[in-house]
Amino acid sequence: MIKPHALVMRAEVVERIEQSGLTIVESKLVALGVAALEIIYADLTPQWRSGVFHQYVDKPVEVGIVKGTNAITALLEVSGRERNPADCLPGTIRFDLGIHEPAMVYGVRVYHNVLHRSRNTDEAEKDVAVFQQL
Repeated sequence: MIKPHALVMRAEVVERIEQSGLTIVESKLVALGVAALEIIYADLTPQWRSGVFHQYVDKPVEVGIVKGTNAITALLEVSGRERNPADCLPGTIRFDLGIHEPAMVYGVRVYHNVLHRSRNTDEAEKDVAVFQQL
């Protein structure tokens, strides 16, 4: 999912994902409501949710499904494994295109790290189910 602030970089994000050997098989521009965000970010504490949700509600995002060999691991590698772009490896999407200084929103440090991606199969299945309902 390409986050609202990063849609202006969509072409580069897509190019990097595809150059990694992954295929984007489905994508669409949508607005996420609180109900969808609560499922996608179920692992966040209520305090973190308020800060993170602020960057999404009533703003467009591009959701998508990628396929390929070891797609989850491959996407983590090309995007960067850490939440903070500054902690990701140079050459990853989050390091190269993300904002290295976090913003404070409702007293919570929010990272502008370009995209949300699933970290494991369970998250991927949950995220895809939410995206397909949008």
